[in-house]
Amino acid sequence: MNRNAKLEISDWVMGKTRHGELVQGFAETVDTWRGIARIFVVKSDNEETIGKLVAIPLPWLERMSTGTFDDVEQLHDLIDLALVTKDEAWFKELTAKLQEKQQMASESKSRKPRSFSAQNRLGTSAIWEQ
Repeated sequence: MNRNAKLEISDWVMGKTRHGELVQGFAETVDTWRGIARIFVVKSDNEETIGKLVAIPLPWLERMSTGTFDDVEQLHDLIDLALVTKDEAWFKELTAKLQEKQQMASESKSRKPRSFSAQNRLGTSAIWEQ
């Protein structure tokens, strides 16, 4: 891991375990004195590792970029993850965001579509009608 970037609890990371397993997850604890982080594994090439805590040396970890989760399907996946990890605050935050998105979608559907006609400088339609 980059020495300038300090890993913090709850940061999303990916890396390799001592057994060579590729893992993705979030930091549960970070021990900078020993140079080890305990990672809750969400994805792995070894199915048995998923859902477990593994200790990984800090240099073997890479912080994942945090993106915005604007897609409804992504929000559903994250809500499932919040339930699995029993993170009530995150669950409430995600469900509020999902409800907001659904409300915005229903409001945009209820609006009348704008009607317009394309005209050229002579006042006739510039689009071929079929």
